[in-house]
Amino acid sequence: MLDEKFLDASEMAAPMPFVQALSLLAELRPGEYLRMAHRMIPYPLFDYCNERKLEYRAQPGETAKYDILIWHKQDTDMISRLFRGAP
Repeated sequence: MLDEKFLDASEMAAPMPFVQALSLLAELRPGEYLRMAHRMIPYPLFDYCNERKLEYRAQPGETAKYDILIWHKQDTDMISRLFRGAP
């Protein structure tokens, strides 16, 4: 089972969602994923993920317009089971 780190960035002003996400991602270990509730798709954060070989997905959110999921590639199978259709 994966452990979730959650960040509600839906009401945060820029650049705080990016800054706080980077802080959480710096500590993200295999077996953990970040779920970020956001009002927009954070494309600069996806660039960061690509540079660090992290997987990501944006999908319709539960509590905000989008849920952004970020995880280690080795956890893709477990993410797929948790979130149908991912990645």
